[in-house]
Amino acid sequence: MANGIMNVGVSGLRAAQVALLTTSHNISNATTPGYNRQQATQSASTPLANSDGFIGRGVQITTVQRIYNQHLVSQSLQAQSQSSQLDSHYNEIKQIDNLLADTTSGLTPALHNFFNAVQDVASNPASISSRQAMLSNAEALTARFQQMDQRLSEMREGVNSQITGSVTEINSLAQQIAGLNMNIQAVESSANGQPANDLLDQRDALVRDLSRIINVDVVRQNNGHYNVFIGNGQSLVVGSSAMTLKAVPSSSDPQRLVVAMDQQGGEIVLPEHQLQGGSLGGLLAFRSETLDSVQNSFDQLAWGIADTFNTQHQVGFDLQSVAGSNFFEGTDPSDPSQAARNIRVAISDPAKIAAADNNDGGVTNNINALKLAGLQTENTLQGGASYQSAYARLVSQVGNKTRELEVTSKAQESMLNQTDQALQSLSGVNLEEEAANLLRYQQMFQASSKVIEIGNSLFDSLLRI
Repeated sequence: MANGIMNVGVSGLRAAQVALLTTSHNISNATTPGYNRQQATQSASTPLANSDGFIGRGVQITTVQRIYNQHLVSQSLQAQSQSSQLDSHYNEIKQIDNLLADTTSGLTPALHNFFNAVQDVASNPASISSRQAMLSNAEALTARFQQMDQRLSEMREGVNSQITGSVTEINSLAQQIAGLNMNIQAVESSANGQPANDLLDQRDALVRDLSRIINVDVVRQNNGHYNVFIGNGQSLVVGSSAMTLKAVPSSSDPQRLVVAMDQQGGEIVLPEHQLQGGSLGGLLAFRSETLDSVQNSFDQLAWGIADTFNTQHQVGFDLQSVAGSNFFEGTDPSDPSQAARNIRVAISDPAKIAAADNNDGGVTNNINALKLAGLQTENTLQGGASYQSAYARLVSQVGNKTRELEVTSKAQESMLNQTDQALQSLSGVNLEEEAANLLRYQQMFQASSKVIEIGNSLFDSLLRI
């Protein structure tokens, strides 16, 4: 009898010790990112049957498990991936919005100053100083085109750099996940299938880090492995093997980096529209949906100004009664691409500005200068737009998209916070609750010690009989 009581007490001590260790572990990791609180699950030991019935034999710890909800975790991963994509896209596009809409360094003031100078030449066609001012403002306008195009090109280079960094980070995370797959299987096998909770948390934290870069689908295998897929079901991690991604030049544009998967026999380029979610998805969306469009529109505007202004300038005559030549140069009449980068003023002599409409030599003839000044508001560009309205439309489109992304980004961030709060309320460590558990398990330990003490006393009494 005494021996049985002592065994029950010892089982209680062991259970209380495991519970105390688990609670202490929770408290120590209360601020550890990705940690899921753990719980010691106990059950009654198999009772002993005798003539008096079934006599209990104490308690046993069946497992120490994570408080974990796969559905909430999956929701959090999706929300995290979408939030990262929107944030990435917004952070990039607001740079373009600031560049285009800037009232000091944007294109609008340079365009206004140039046409004000053209109007001044129309008012004073014989004035060399007015003509020189027109050339100076033309130089400022072309310089502004070049500077803004350079800034857009720097953004494109920045996207390339970030794509390379994202691919490197994806490869590192994939390798770590594959390594943990192998370690978790080995550890759990050696522990008779008991869960390797802390390693499982580490793997989940890596998957969450991965979801910040790109959208992932995770499939848990019967052996505990995580198989991770990206894009349109493209395998990234399968068991203990991780695929390798590369940032490679596009076959159509060597200056444009794309994502490819390294496989036997060569590289397979992954279509950009399949690489959704995460900061990488946001970068690719920004480049394809915004940066390409803005740079193309900017080139179209520079090309349109050069083409239409040159056409009208060639109709007039300069102060020496010579027919006008190209006012702007550097743009291909048949190809608008890179027009903003290459546009420049073609003449340097103010006398060569073709302000007159005929070659009668009259220095007060301003007819062609008036027509040149009128180009500012005439709908001469494709789509029936003027210079200023075409640029204003571009600024408006980028501004509207920026505000849309700002709103949706904040809404998605709020949704992510709600999902994480739900996950934290289930799996996070509550220090007050854990402190209460410490007291409870301490009392359990002390009570079990008392049971052993009584059992030992009864055993001594039996020995004295």
